[in-house]
Amino acid sequence: MSRHAFSGLLAGKTALITGGAGGIGSEMCRVFAEAGARVFFCDIALDRARRLEADLLAAGLPVHFIPADVTSAEQVQLMVQQITGDQGPLHILVNNAGISGRPLGDGPVTECSEAAWQRVLDVNLTGPYLVSRYAVPAIIRAGGGAVVHISSDDALVGPLPPYDTHAYCASKGGLIALTKAMAISYAPYRVRVNAIAPGWVASPMTADLHQDPAKHAELVARHPLGRLGTPRDIAMAALFLASDAAGFITGVVLPVEGGATSW
Repeated sequence: MSRHAFSGLLAGKTALITGGAGGIGSEMCRVFAEAGARVFFCDIALDRARRLEADLLAAGLPVHFIPADVTSAEQVQLMVQQITGDQGPLHILVNNAGISGRPLGDGPVTECSEAAWQRVLDVNLTGPYLVSRYAVPAIIRAGGGAVVHISSDDALVGPLPPYDTHAYCASKGGLIALTKAMAISYAPYRVRVNAIAPGWVASPMTADLHQDPAKHAELVARHPLGRLGTPRDIAMAALFLASDAAGFITGVVLPVEGGATSW
């Protein structure tokens, strides 16, 4: 598939992508805009987000940054109001913002601190709840659309030792349950809700592991396809689920993990 083979797939749509300045998020911003969407993204990494916005606007892509922390109900509400009040309808939400618990001391429940547990759940589960709370009504007003949650294959099979991050697994498992519940509740309003469960992706969030040749080789060996995922792999899956090509798909968890959960 050429880089723009999907041009027009999201023509006329407006999308909100949380955590848009990260490795996966920035690729989603680019891919969705190349597919014809007008894209808004939020992040708390302000300098990186502004650089991304400038780069994509310079490339002729309609991508706009709104500073917002997904754990703040007030900031999320203002962000959605800014998008829908100034720019018109909202059709697509991608709840991509998330954090790894490893730098915070996430681990088995007997070792994970309460602070680490709470922070991981605040970002990875409460964040999607808050953004959905304010964005879904806007999508309903637009006549329907799509929500895509970014979960993890850890939520399907548990963490692979030695990366026993229980708070992370719980947060991503909760996001899958939220996906199912939202899919049922909002189907009558023509809002489809699906989730993606990525495997190990080479991105800034996991850079500390990929920079170690032994750890990198170990992670690659866990994927039957013989490589790690890329941000583009996840972005293309999100593009499909957000588009009308997935018009009869809701409540689904799509593993994008190179076969890692099939062992």
